[in-house]
Amino acid sequence: MPELLELQRAFAARILDPEGETDVPWEAAEIYRSLVRSGLADPLESVFPVTRALLEEAGAWEEAVDGFLAARCLPSPHYRDIAPAFLGWLHATGWGRERWPFLAELAHAEILEVLVERHPDEPPPEGLTEEPTPGARLVLGPAAQLVAYAHAVHRCTVDAPLPEPGAACLLAYRGPEGEGRFLELTPATQALLLEAQHASIAQAAETVGLPDLEAILILLRDLRTQGAVAGFRPS
Repeated sequence: MPELLELQRAFAARILDPEGETDVPWEAAEIYRSLVRSGLADPLESVFPVTRALLEEAGAWEEAVDGFLAARCLPSPHYRDIAPAFLGWLHATGWGRERWPFLAELAHAEILEVLVERHPDEPPPEGLTEEPTPGARLVLGPAAQLVAYAHAVHRCTVDAPLPEPGAACLLAYRGPEGEGRFLELTPATQALLLEAQHASIAQAAETVGLPDLEAILILLRDLRTQGAVAGFRPS
């Protein structure tokens, strides 16, 4: 039994790292490595089409997949964990960062859009109102997330995978048709949306230095209509 386990580990090592040192001939593991690699690459290509386009343009996509595969960093055998593990690998290793400083942010934006779209439907919390008032607190939609990037990676496309210069403050949310969306915010507006989840809208506006309360209420009303905000909790 120990011999079988040792053979299985050597075989897995050969599949995951063809350049590594094992007693298993490469020819014996080639077909299995091809299947394993295909199983890993499929969800990566599905979740990260822009990242793939960027790296393929430079002839580096296969290298990235091979590096991820060789790192053996999958936390579980589940298909759903492959794309998050790839993102974690990019962050942890800094692979490609010197040439593409925005690479990990681009991959994060892509997976975030997918996660927002696939977020399970949830009923809104009880006691919320649809109309914002100065004394109410903000409750974001269950799929909504506030993020900030040093590069405008949310505007990248398969045909134009290089980001435009400049940082981006964003609200990621699921639209009325279930699609993932990014809304560009000013830093002050993003700070308001963060603060207004814990303090009243009026207090949050004062804290972040936004004096036009009426304009804020109009914005929040529009965000609720779009599905980014679940509602407002009265004081």
